[in-house]
Amino acid sequence: MPFQPFDEHRAVRVYVRNLPHWRQEGATYFVTFRLGDSIPANVLRQWEYEKQKWLAARGIECGQGDDWKTQVGNLTAREQFLFHKHFNRLFHISLDQCQGACLLRHSDCVREVRSKLREIDATTCEVGDFVVMPNHVHVLLTPWPGQKLESVMKAIKGATARKCNALLNRTGSFWQADSYDHIVRSLEQLQWYRGYIAANPEKAGVAVPDDGAYRAEWMDEWFKP
Repeated sequence: MPFQPFDEHRAVRVYVRNLPHWRQEGATYFVTFRLGDSIPANVLRQWEYEKQKWLAARGIECGQGDDWKTQVGNLTAREQFLFHKHFNRLFHISLDQCQGACLLRHSDCVREVRSKLREIDATTCEVGDFVVMPNHVHVLLTPWPGQKLESVMKAIKGATARKCNALLNRTGSFWQADSYDHIVRSLEQLQWYRGYIAANPEKAGVAVPDDGAYRAEWMDEWFKP
């Protein structure tokens, strides 16, 4: 399957949960999914406050709760880009602080996540580079035609949550319901994401099991002249 960068002239589907999600057939996505306790409630509350302040500085007043999500749509395209860039950066910095119980430090759980990613590879999507961090996972995914990324992620998270909870003799939620995803817009950006995934453990100052990181050598073909 050849690499297809984001094409602004082709159809795009957009929906919003806790985060905005853009969808385009044939696209490759950088996806981050995290454990349910990976970002403390006080940090989330602080971000909500900062988002309201960020918008207020641009003349947009927000009410309580999720009103900022609606109000972001009133920004210019450039301002929306800057908004999401700033708060996505805070999101990934916070994840790398490895807060919460960090259940993915357990090697058995890492193997379950890795096994599920390898299982869906070449069945519903192409799985690229990934790394299993103590409280989150980064992965590059290209869904097959007709496959929705949200359905792929539901299958990954549902199966691994059940198996990891059983391994740890626990019950309750395992993953945060929503995931972060970003359409890869160019080969240059893809290369950057591959570097980010490979360097994430060292950058965060944590050790991951030997099988916690994976480089998809087939992706190297996309960079050959």
